[in-house]
Formats: sequence, structure tokens, C-alpha cells
Amino acid sequence: MILYADSGSTKTDWALKTDEGKIFRWKSGGWNPYFLTTEQMVEEGKNFINQHYFENQNESTDFLEPYLCKVEEIQFYGAGSSTEANRKIVYEALKTLFPQAKKIEVAHDLLGAARSVYDNSKDEMGIIMILGTGSNACLYDGKNILKELTNLGFWLGDEGSGGFIGKQFVIDFLHGALPNDIHDLFYKEYGLTREKVLKRAYQEPKPNEFFASFVPFLHKHKKQKFIREFLESCFDEFLDRIRVEFEGEELSFYAVGSVGYYFEDILKRQIEEMGGELVRVVKSPIEGLIEK
Repeated sequence: MILYADSGSTKTDWALKTDEGKIFRWKSGGWNPYFLTTEQMVEEGKNFINQHYFENQNESTDFLEPYLCKVEEIQFYGAGSSTEANRKIVYEALKTLFPQAKKIEVAHDLLGAARSVYDNSKDEMGIIMILGTGSNACLYDGKNILKELTNLGFWLGDEGSGGFIGKQFVIDFLHGALPNDIHDLFYKEYGLTREKVLKRAYQEPKPNEFFASFVPFLHKHKKQKFIREFLESCFDEFLDRIRVEFEGEELSFYAVGSVGYYFEDILKRQIEEMGGELVRVVKSPIEGLIEK
């Protein structure tokens, strides 16, 4: 019986896979060891079967408890779990909650993304891309991450991500660079002003999530020529960075994240134009992990 977790700073997706293949899924707050102690993680973990988190609504919450007591293996992939000290914080919390577990692995979220999407039948290196609110990439050989893309975060990087795409689109909107019909549609839906944008960007937390919130608008109108070309240019910036840093490597691509999932057709075309192949896309790491 295996428990999987994919954790960011704000939320953690959990999935329990029973020996019979039944899947239970729920969410909790983010388990980032930069922000939480072992004790805080343990306290939140005690609420695993709280109805607030439980997603199998057709089952009673009591039904999950006997399974949790029999977890034998845990695979936890999380933001912030990139150093030995931070991994130990998470490990101790999991060991306290699941003392019967014989194997507990805590690793960085980039490795979880790689394991979730990589096609093990292909005996070759692949480039794993995270394309969600943020972006990242690595070169993966099926077992180990061989090289990571330089990651400068939201304000200085994150090309191709939801935060980056939304930010660039809002900049064009404020500069009056959008076609009139698209400008009017966008304003009608969100009512943005320069003052509102500057306040959210510089005075309130999580500006990346604010800008990423406009991606559904782009998805809804992605068949319009201007928006399609805009999205192509955003993905090209990300792919150009990959081409430079992973120069000479095999161009088999895998994508994890909602942005890659919803714009798969555009991303696929841009990758093919640079001579690569988009092998597989999954919406979230947890989905790919439980399929293994």
C-alpha cells in the first residue's frame, strides 16, 4: 500500500493507492520545510481523514482510516525538499504519522514530476518540463536528474509558466498593445486598471498566482490568431532557454502542469518546430505517479 504526495508551498495533493488498486485522494496545506516545522506538519497530518480534505465523497471518512494504518511505502515530493536538512524535517513528520511504514522517500518536486511523466519504455534521456503557475525543467535519464535549468523565480524568470504568460498579457493590456476586440473582452471580464495591477503586483503576496489567474481567459480564446501567436512566443522563450542550457542533448520532451496540459497542442507544435518531440503530458504529478 503506497501513499503519494506532491507538495507546493500552498497545498499538498495526497493519494493513497491500496493493494487492490483503489485510489483515495485528498488535499492539505503545503508542507514546505522552509515554512513549517516537523511538529506543524504532524499536527496537520492528524486531519488527513477530516471531511474538509476528503475527496471520495461517496465514502464515509471512517472508511479511509484502516488503510492509512497499513501504509507500507511513502513517496513524498515537495517544494523546498532539496536539501538533506529540509528532507529530514518532512521525513520525521511522516515517520511520526506512519510508524509502520517500511520505506519513506522524501525528494524534490522536480524529481516527482520526472517520475510521474517519464516513459520508462524509452531508453533515452528526456527533458522534463514543469509548466504550471511556475516553470522549471531538467534533464532526466529515467532514474536520476542529470542537469537542472537555471531557475530565477517569478520576477526574473519562469518563462512559459502561467505566472509569466499572465504577466506578459497584462503588460500588453496596460500598454494598449492588444487588438481592440481582445482588449474589450479582457476588460469586460476582469475590469483591470493600472492601479489594481500595481497593487497586486507590488503590495500583496503571491503575484505569480494573481497573474496566472488570467490563463483561463487565454485558453478560452486560444483559437484567435493574436492569442495563439502570443502563446507561441511565450513558450518559445522557455524552449529557447532549454535549448541553450541543454545544448546537444536529446530532444524528447515531457510536460507536467496545468499550463502544459491545457495548451498541449500549441506546445507540441513549438517543440516540433525546434526538432523535438513532446512524448507525454500530465496535468499534475500526482496523476502520473499513481498510474505507475
